[in-house]
Amino acid sequence: MEAKAEASSVYEDNEALYGARYAVDGGMQTRWAAADTKAELTVPLDETKAFDKIVIFEYCDSETMEDGFSNKRTNRIRSYCIDAWLNGTWETIYVSDEPMGDCKVIRFPQAYRSSKIRLKVLDASLPPSIYELNVVNSGEK
Repeated sequence: MEAKAEASSVYEDNEALYGARYAVDGGMQTRWAAADTKAELTVPLDETKAFDKIVIFEYCDSETMEDGFSNKRTNRIRSYCIDAWLNGTWETIYVSDEPMGDCKVIRFPQAYRSSKIRLKVLDASLPPSIYELNVVNSGEK
Protein backbone atom coordinates (compact mmCIF):
# COMPACT_ATOMS: atom_id res chain seq x y z
CA MET A 1 0.00 0.00 0.00
CA GLU A 2 1.48 3.31 -1.03
CA ALA A 3 -0.07 5.92 1.21
CA LYS A 4 0.89 9.14 2.92
CA ALA A 5 0.30 8.11 6.50
CA GLU A 6 0.33 10.71 9.26
CA ALA A 7 1.23 10.31 12.92
CA SER A 8 0.54 12.33 16.04
CA SER A 9 4.24 12.09 16.89
CA VAL A 10 7.52 10.64 15.62
CA TYR A 11 10.38 9.40 17.80
CA GLU A 12 13.01 12.17 18.21
CA ASP A 13 11.18 14.00 15.36
CA ASN A 14 13.24 11.80 13.03
CA GLU A 15 10.92 11.49 10.00
CA ALA A 16 13.76 10.10 7.88
CA LEU A 17 14.17 7.06 10.11
CA TYR A 18 10.83 6.65 11.95
CA GLY A 19 8.24 8.58 9.92
CA ALA A 20 4.62 7.45 9.62
CA ARG A 21 5.13 6.50 5.96
CA TYR A 22 7.22 3.52 7.07
CA ALA A 23 4.16 1.84 8.62
CA VAL A 24 2.65 1.50 5.14
CA ASP A 25 5.70 1.09 2.88
CA GLY A 26 5.39 -2.68 2.49
CA GLY A 27 8.69 -3.44 4.23
CA MET A 28 9.37 -5.13 7.55
CA GLN A 29 12.83 -3.56 7.75
CA THR A 30 11.37 -0.09 8.40
CA ARG A 31 8.93 1.13 11.04
CA TRP A 32 7.03 4.09 12.39
CA ALA A 33 8.00 4.93 15.96
CA ALA A 34 6.04 7.36 18.09
CA ALA A 35 7.40 9.80 20.65
CA ASP A 36 4.37 9.46 22.97
CA THR A 37 2.66 6.45 24.53
CA LYS A 38 -0.79 7.66 23.46
CA ALA A 39 -0.07 7.98 19.77
CA GLU A 40 -2.15 7.91 16.61
CA LEU A 41 -1.40 6.70 13.11
CA THR A 42 -3.75 7.78 10.30
CA VAL A 43 -3.69 6.02 6.94
CA PRO A 44 -5.52 7.36 3.86
CA LEU A 45 -7.50 4.84 1.82
CA ASP A 46 -9.24 4.63 -1.54
CA GLU A 47 -12.83 4.85 -0.37
CA THR A 48 -14.06 3.11 -3.54
CA LYS A 49 -12.41 -0.09 -2.27
CA ALA A 50 -13.93 -2.02 0.61
CA PHE A 51 -11.90 -3.61 3.39
CA ASP A 52 -12.79 -6.26 5.94
CA LYS A 53 -9.44 -7.03 7.53
CA ILE A 54 -6.51 -5.12 9.04
CA VAL A 55 -3.14 -6.69 9.80
CA ILE A 56 -0.74 -4.89 12.14
CA PHE A 57 2.87 -5.90 12.81
CA GLU A 58 4.10 -4.36 16.07
CA TYR A 59 7.73 -3.77 17.00
CA CYS A 60 8.67 -5.59 20.21
CA ASP A 61 11.49 -5.01 22.64
CA SER A 62 13.81 -8.00 22.96
CA GLU A 63 15.98 -9.00 25.89
CA THR A 64 18.52 -11.84 25.92
CA MET A 65 18.00 -14.14 28.89
CA GLU A 66 20.70 -15.36 31.29
CA ASP A 67 21.25 -18.59 29.32
CA GLY A 68 22.60 -16.46 26.45
CA PHE A 69 20.33 -18.25 23.99
CA SER A 70 16.74 -17.49 24.89
CA ASN A 71 15.18 -14.11 24.52
CA LYS A 72 12.13 -12.40 25.95
CA ARG A 73 9.95 -10.30 23.65
CA THR A 74 7.81 -7.57 25.15
CA ASN A 75 5.02 -5.86 23.28
CA ARG A 76 4.48 -2.17 23.99
CA ILE A 77 0.84 -1.64 23.00
CA ARG A 78 -1.60 -2.71 25.73
CA SER A 79 -4.88 -1.26 24.47
CA TYR A 80 -5.92 0.43 21.25
CA CYS A 81 -8.76 1.06 18.85
CA ILE A 82 -9.28 1.31 15.11
CA ASP A 83 -11.39 4.21 13.85
CA ALA A 84 -12.75 4.69 10.34
CA TRP A 85 -13.76 8.02 8.81
CA LEU A 86 -17.43 7.38 8.08
CA ASN A 87 -20.05 9.97 7.17
CA GLY A 88 -17.70 12.84 8.00
CA THR A 89 -16.73 11.68 11.49
CA TRP A 90 -14.46 9.17 13.21
CA GLU A 91 -16.29 5.99 14.21
CA THR A 92 -14.63 3.31 16.30
CA ILE A 93 -14.92 -0.04 14.51
CA TYR A 94 -12.64 -2.09 16.78
CA VAL A 95 -11.41 -1.84 20.39
CA SER A 96 -9.02 -4.09 22.27
CA ASP A 97 -7.85 -4.01 25.88
CA GLU A 98 -5.37 -6.83 25.26
CA PRO A 99 -1.77 -6.47 24.10
CA MET A 100 -1.49 -6.32 20.34
CA GLY A 101 1.26 -8.91 19.93
CA ASP A 102 3.79 -9.26 17.14
CA CYS A 103 1.12 -9.69 14.47
CA LYS A 104 -2.50 -8.74 15.03
CA VAL A 105 -5.10 -9.79 12.47
CA ILE A 106 -8.45 -8.04 12.84
CA ARG A 107 -11.33 -9.49 10.83
CA PHE A 108 -14.47 -7.40 10.64
CA PRO A 109 -17.96 -8.94 10.40
CA GLN A 110 -18.74 -6.53 7.58
CA ALA A 111 -16.83 -4.65 4.90
CA TYR A 112 -16.19 -0.91 5.26
CA ARG A 113 -15.44 1.84 2.76
CA SER A 114 -13.58 4.80 4.14
CA SER A 115 -11.21 7.53 2.99
CA LYS A 116 -8.98 6.91 6.02
CA ILE A 117 -8.50 4.80 9.12
CA ARG A 118 -6.77 5.58 12.38
CA LEU A 119 -4.90 3.35 14.81
CA LYS A 120 -5.30 5.03 18.19
CA VAL A 121 -3.05 3.70 20.96
CA LEU A 122 -4.87 4.11 24.26
CA ASP A 123 -2.24 2.57 26.57
CA ALA A 124 1.35 1.47 26.01
CA SER A 125 4.31 0.62 28.22
CA LEU A 126 6.62 2.64 25.93
CA PRO A 127 5.99 4.72 22.80
CA PRO A 128 4.51 2.37 20.19
CA SER A 129 6.19 1.36 16.97
CA ILE A 130 4.61 -0.34 13.95
CA TYR A 131 6.46 -2.20 11.20
CA GLU A 132 3.41 -2.47 8.95
CA LEU A 133 -0.31 -1.73 8.97
CA ASN A 134 -2.10 -3.42 6.07
CA VAL A 135 -5.73 -2.79 5.15
CA VAL A 136 -7.12 -5.75 3.19
CA ASN A 137 -10.21 -6.83 1.30
CA SER A 138 -10.13 -10.58 1.90
CA GLY A 139 -12.97 -11.23 -0.54
CA GLU A 140 -14.35 -13.81 1.88
CA LYS A 141 -17.75 -12.14 2.22
